[in-house]
Amino acid sequence: MHEQNYRKAREQAGIKAERAAAELGVSITTLFNWERGDTNPDADKVKAMARLYRVSSDHLLAMG
Repeated sequence: MHEQNYRKAREQAGIKAERAAAELGVSITTLFNWERGDTNPDADKVKAMARLYRVSSDHLLAMG
């Protein structure tokens, strides 16, 4: 599931959740909600995550 990709990509980039949330302009709660699949980021936030984590948007959104 793609929400697992959000967390995995962040961790592989060596970025702590607090830093990711700050750089993405969201609360830590929002970031964790995305990573758990409770809510979904909009397209702009997916693009921002991809840049921050140095992966493609397609990678973040890949299923499985």
